[in-house]
Amino acid sequence: MVVRRLYTTAELRERGVTRAQLRTAVRNGRLRKVEDSVYAAGPHELTPMDRARAAVVATGGVACGTFAGWLHGLEGVAFDGLHVTVPPTASTSRPGVQRRDLPAERVVVVAGIRCTDALQTLIDLAVVLDDTRWEQALESALRRRMVTVAEVSAAAQRQRGARRVRRVLAQRPAGAAPTESFLETLMVQLVRTIPGLPPPERQHCVWDAHGRFVARVDLAWPELGLFVELDGQHHKDQPVYDARRETAVVAATGWLCGRFTWHEVARIASITRRRMIDLVEQARRRVPLPALPPPPPPPPAFSESRFA
Repeated sequence: MVVRRLYTTAELRERGVTRAQLRTAVRNGRLRKVEDSVYAAGPHELTPMDRARAAVVATGGVACGTFAGWLHGLEGVAFDGLHVTVPPTASTSRPGVQRRDLPAERVVVVAGIRCTDALQTLIDLAVVLDDTRWEQALESALRRRMVTVAEVSAAAQRQRGARRVRRVLAQRPAGAAPTESFLETLMVQLVRTIPGLPPPERQHCVWDAHGRFVARVDLAWPELGLFVELDGQHHKDQPVYDARRETAVVAATGWLCGRFTWHEVARIASITRRRMIDLVEQARRRVPLPALPPPPPPPPAFSESRFA
């Protein structure tokens, strides 16, 4: 994320910039005034994000809520204006500013401004996002090892939004790895709406009859003999590699494969859901496949430690 450099008048004074030089810089377009004490680099028009970041600096506050979620790059979160936390003793009447005690350990610096850390941000977002978008934010934070499920569950106790946190966490299979992409999160949410279909195994490893590793697939239902592969942004030769991997998995297991693109999952979800229902029904009608021998001992289960 590229953001515009902000300067306070105090910082400019420390750099030796006089009032006359500051006026000249504004007149020449090298700086633009955003707040009484905050200036933005460059001549470009100020954006809502420029103004929101400058307001955080001017108030000495901490970006929070959806503003913080956007700064952290959490999926499912859009910037929708200024949301700032200031101490209870602060005096301000700005819209979007709330007063509360915020522990110092819950504050980090993102894009040059003070911001609630990922854990506090998720707890705050549980109050303002619906279940679907909050789960998307959670999965992206887990994927980037910004938080653990245990931390989120513990922090949400007796907080506003705790019911949402418990409800979403209850849908995650115990020990499940984070989704590997936003597309995978969307697909997990989509297949959850199919009656009677259990949660998929994420990043499932497939072994052949000789115990040799074949491939790792995005989502799988081994008991049904069904797996799903998701096509996001393709790199050179990626389609060929994906096709070979799918062929290898089908040859080793005899499983059915569903392959879906971003457009199909994100834009025409109802059609994709119907296709998935057809695949599930087809898998259930098939003659039971011969059981594969057990795979070698699996690697260590997904660890929730951010430092694993």
